Amino acid sequence: MKAVLKICVLSLVMAFTAVSVGAEGSIVVRKPAGDEYWYILKQAQDAFDFGEYGRCVSLAEQAKKKRMSQIQWEQYTLDHAQRISSVRNAGDELNVVIQALDKTKQKNALDIVRSYLSTYGDAKFKNSFSNLLSFINRNNSYPEADYLLGSVYMVEGEVKNASLYMKKAYEAADLLSVPEVKYDILYDLGKMAKNQLEASDYAEYLRNSGKSSPYFTDYEKYMLDILADDEFYTDAIFMKSMETVISGNTPKSVDRFFILYRSNVDRSLAALDGLSKYYKTVSTMLSDPKKVRSEKSKSLRCAALATVIAVTRIEETLGDRLTNFKYQSLADLLKKAGEYSDIVNWGHDNGIWELFYNLADVAGEMGYTSFAAGLFTVLGDTLPDNYWKNKASSRISRSSAGSES
Repeated sequence: MKAVLKICVLSLVMAFTAVSVGAEGSIVVRKPAGDEYWYILKQAQDAFDFGEYGRCVSLAEQAKKKRMSQIQWEQYTLDHAQRISSVRNAGDELNVVIQALDKTKQKNALDIVRSYLSTYGDAKFKNSFSNLLSFINRNNSYPEADYLLGSVYMVEGEVKNASLYMKKAYEAADLLSVPEVKYDILYDLGKMAKNQLEASDYAEYLRNSGKSSPYFTDYEKYMLDILADDEFYTDAIFMKSMETVISGNTPKSVDRFFILYRSNVDRSLAALDGLSKYYKTVSTMLSDPKKVRSEKSKSLRCAALATVIAVTRIEETLGDRLTNFKYQSLADLLKKAGEYSDIVNWGHDNGIWELFYNLADVAGEMGYTSFAAGLFTVLGDTLPDNYWKNKASSRISRSSAGSES
């Protein structure tokens, strides 16, 4: 009886050891069962869309835990595969390692590698197995889930929690399966930063070098982070050249400007528009003439590039709809744009018509009166928005007088 009991106990110990300990004493990690973490997050997103915020938070947190378990299993699986000599001796070239995993029938490890290549693309890891391993080791964060959690708190008006989760998501932006989501995160962070200020706080902030509130510097920072990936905005020569053309004292400076420049970096449009207004407002709070002009110059350049993006977008849209369409002038472009209600509505929803007006306005304040007068004239004649068209018309005579003087 004792012998039988001893055998049973030994068998249980061996079975437990086989489950929990692998080669060289490593703990065996099982692949998480049940729904995939991305599917759980999809359910969380659906809950958010239906306004079920409590359920959304619960599912998002569950997705984060599931993702962490998944990453632990992936780390274990790849570590286990590397203990096979042919895999270990394959070197660091990812394509060679993949061949070794295939030959040694390491299906799980092979599936993991291929899933990352499929999701993030080959260029992400530069054909380096060590780069892939490093990425996976940092992949415990789930920025998509943190962004969703931040969105819930933002809707509910809990700014601190919303900012906390969104900043966490932004810090792990390189892990996003869709890289462009980074800009959504930054725009939401900027929106929250901007909404925290009252006008009186703004003035106090500017007068006291930011001691009263960090929110305005945060807004500027988030918008600049968006523009950091814009090849045109980050080109100092390009940005300066736009102001040089605008400063030309000729009646044709408006047409020359909009013929010379194009940009299809649509994601920058709202950031440029916001910063243009921000820098112009800052200029009104300063007393040093040099600093005032510096802020207005930044405002002008942001507005200029923003209108270039708008013109490029409208031109491409009209080109898709009109046979043999070719850009001739801003006036012609705006007239044709006004014939399409969806373009007019897009301009209204995105502040495009106001943006053109603001460019003329700040150009006039900078002393570039020929450009301002010319642009106000075009807008007063052809802008497909009555409010901003009438405002531009009211400025024509004043700008022309300033130009003549």
